[in-house]
Amino acid sequence: MRHELFDVFLLMSCAFAVWKGGGPERMAAIALFLGDILSVAAVLLHSGRYRHEEYGLFVVDVILFIALAAIAFRSTRWWPLVLAGLQLDGTLVHLLHWVAPHAVPVAYLDATALWSYPMVALLFVGAWRHQTRRARRGDDPAWKSGSPDRPSVIPLSN
Repeated sequence: MRHELFDVFLLMSCAFAVWKGGGPERMAAIALFLGDILSVAAVLLHSGRYRHEEYGLFVVDVILFIALAAIAFRSTRWWPLVLAGLQLDGTLVHLLHWVAPHAVPVAYLDATALWSYPMVALLFVGAWRHQTRRARRGDDPAWKSGSPDRPSVIPLSN
C-alpha cells in the first residue's frame, strides 16, 4: 500500500513538473519517473528482497544520482542540487548495508526508500516556484550561461 501511495504522489508531481515546469523540472521528472520504474524492476528481479545487497537497485540509484547531479550543475535553480544530495544519501545506504550486512531487511528497505518522499515533494515545489517566478517576472531562465539553450551573454535589464 505504501508503494502505491508513493507512486500516486510521484505521478502527480511528475505530471505537474512536465506540464508547468521549466527544463530542469521536466528533466528531473523524467529521471525520477524512469528511476522508479527501473528500481521496481531491479527489486522484482532479485529474489532476496532486501535480505542481501540490492546490486541492481544500487546501479539504478547511481545512474539516477549522476543524472540529477548533471541537471543540478547546469541549472540556475537551487532545488536540483538538494535533489541530487538526497539521491546521494539514498545511494550511500547501499554502501552502509555492505558494511553491516546483518541489518534487518525492512530497515534496509526503509533506509533506501526514505529519501524518495522529500525528493518528489521537492520536484513539485520546484515546478510550483518556477510558475511563481514566471508569473512575477515573465521569464525564468533555466540553465546557466553557456548551456546550449541559453545565450552566454545575459542582458542586465529586467
